[in-house]
Amino acid sequence: MRKISILVERAAYGAFLVGVSSGVVMTMLIFISTLMRYLGGRPLRFSDELAGLLFLTLTFLCLPHVLDKGRHIRIEILMKVVSAPVARIMDAVGAMTLIVFCIAFAYEALDFVEFAKSISSRADISGILLWPWMAVMPFSMLMCILVQFRHGVHQPAPNRSIEEDVI
Repeated sequence: MRKISILVERAAYGAFLVGVSSGVVMTMLIFISTLMRYLGGRPLRFSDELAGLLFLTLTFLCLPHVLDKGRHIRIEILMKVVSAPVARIMDAVGAMTLIVFCIAFAYEALDFVEFAKSISSRADISGILLWPWMAVMPFSMLMCILVQFRHGVHQPAPNRSIEEDVI
């Protein structure tokens, strides 16, 4: 079981690195396109489409790692005003809600990917094949489910305080 937990952690981290890399490429693409627009008079014509796809990749591939490290957005004020047993129940309800959401999202996204693949959907200007980019969404949700199972019925707790992140 420990090996599976480590495998899920490493897969989430690997997806995170790919997501961050796509963010770097997206930033460079927008920078180059902006330079070309103002210095050369013409931007890269496909930059907007590709930047959007890279942003999708950045967003969805970073989710599992952020969830694994407990660094996602949460509303902790309620957890602090209720008793410990009620807080544990709320934590479990939150974990179950996440799993149900991820299953529903992955199911719908997978249908979307299959449809896009069946019609060979492509971006308007650049002609980039879209279904591989869309496949990031169900993959991300399935990774989030595995991360949640790794932590059980509890939400992953952040390993550092917010103050440490600021410093």
